[in-house]
Amino acid sequence: MGDLACINGELTAVEQAKVSVLDRGFLFGDSVYEVCRIYNGRCWLETQHRARLKRSLKELDFPPYDVDRLLERIYRTIRAGFIKEGLVYVQVTRGVAPRTHAFPDPPVDPTEVIIVRPYDDAPTAARRATGVPVVSHPDLRWKRCDIKSTNLLANVLAIETARRAGAFEAVLIDADGYVTEATHTSLLWVREGRLEGTPEGPEILIGMTRHLAQRLAAEIGLPFVEARITLAQLLATDEAILVGTSTEILPVSTVDGQKIGTGKPGPIARRLQTAYEASLDAWLADGNSATPRKPATGAQ
Repeated sequence: MGDLACINGELTAVEQAKVSVLDRGFLFGDSVYEVCRIYNGRCWLETQHRARLKRSLKELDFPPYDVDRLLERIYRTIRAGFIKEGLVYVQVTRGVAPRTHAFPDPPVDPTEVIIVRPYDDAPTAARRATGVPVVSHPDLRWKRCDIKSTNLLANVLAIETARRAGAFEAVLIDADGYVTEATHTSLLWVREGRLEGTPEGPEILIGMTRHLAQRLAAEIGLPFVEARITLAQLLATDEAILVGTSTEILPVSTVDGQKIGTGKPGPIARRLQTAYEASLDAWLADGNSATPRKPATGAQ
């Protein structure tokens, strides 16, 4: 089957799914979201995504919300769509109420949107084997990027700039000239034998795949440190790597047309790709998957 939606517990085709024009997610972006990869019908890093969703809801002062029920509905939608390899998108808004900026008083029921769809990893797998070009772009986002809200206009403008330049992603540069992250992925880099990333805080999203990459780095004996880095310093690193839900571990070949390292996937990216595959295969095997996922990264 194709894309399938579940709106407040009701299954429907995506094309027929509707929300009210008075929904606060539509009017104000007063909502949060998560995206998970589905492997063999199961949500990868499910516990971590669940925890981040709860944190986002808390940070935006949402009324109590039943995340356990949400998870049950997610799996009901996955099963109904017969999705084995795919993506699940979840959005929770503050609900439907007369248009005024203040929160509804008393609170109203949230609007819950679940969309599951098949995902073909082949195009991204090919990019993992070659690396991808990215461009730099000013970071124009709001000051609470650690909350996974649907306020993504600055991300949209930046990725459109990248698309028009023939690049895969846009690396965001803050007002002080420091790299933060990319529009829909976390950015890591390698220098002096270390894996590094921007310090966690309000400036960047708490990345689930970034956390996994940090754990994998420790497993392969690679130090990880948080560091601030300028665009000029990024251009001088040995490797740059994008990590994310669908990208997994994706080497960067160029930034603004300038090669990073050799301009090809480096040894650290290769090792992290291999470690990612092994971690995923172990998780699939633990869930009684009949066969591990076939390696698709070109990792050696």
